[in-house]
Amino acid sequence: MDDILSKIELMRGLIATIKKADTAYFRDDRPIMSDRDYDVAVDLLKNLEQKTGVVLSDSPTQKVPGEILESLTEVRHTRPMLSAGKTKSIDDLLRFAEGRDVVLSWKMDGLTLVLRYGGGQLQQAITRGREGIIGEDVTHTVRTFLNVPLTVPTKESFEVRGEGVISWENFKIINAGLEEPYTHPRNLAAGSVRKLDSAESKKRLLEFKAFDLVTEFPFATKTEQLDFLSEKQSLCRQKRGGYR
Repeated sequence: MDDILSKIELMRGLIATIKKADTAYFRDDRPIMSDRDYDVAVDLLKNLEQKTGVVLSDSPTQKVPGEILESLTEVRHTRPMLSAGKTKSIDDLLRFAEGRDVVLSWKMDGLTLVLRYGGGQLQQAITRGREGIIGEDVTHTVRTFLNVPLTVPTKESFEVRGEGVISWENFKIINAGLEEPYTHPRNLAAGSVRKLDSAESKKRLLEFKAFDLVTEFPFATKTEQLDFLSEKQSLCRQKRGGYR
């Protein structure tokens, strides 16, 4: 585990170096490294991606195209995405627990999504949609999220539920540049995920916060399930940056 994490950190450093070199070469017309050194960095990044089975979503080896759709395709969920009950009462929580150990988490305010993985790759991303039965395919925009793994070192097929969100920090900066500002990050996140132009969505610095593993893996407790999700996402988590 530690060895993989160290390789991920090295990949992040290589990505930052390559991006900086690209900007200097293509935008500023002032190269900061030789073609040979650039090729060595890219080859090393590719090699690490192959060894770890991990590809970060901003990797220069996986340039996400600015895909533009005419409309969003409807997709049926494998399991209904029912709305969870909510409360602000501690007494309600105690009654629910009934003396058992339970897991509590903050409720993220964004757009609920399902990510489908198979063969170690992100295959599809779907919104909650109508009554949690029919969602919309938003794979083209979710691939531009800051922290969604495009590949994972797990070949089994599985589905993850989570929230597509924008941090308050990024929300304030992005909102300041919009002609028609949004009142809340949730609204901006929801509108950004459902954009037909993935290049525009990419500018919104969206993130995915996983909270549930839909597929039935042999986990005895919710904690084990969350540990599994945390491991998969921590391997591919990128450093959060400001609006650029």
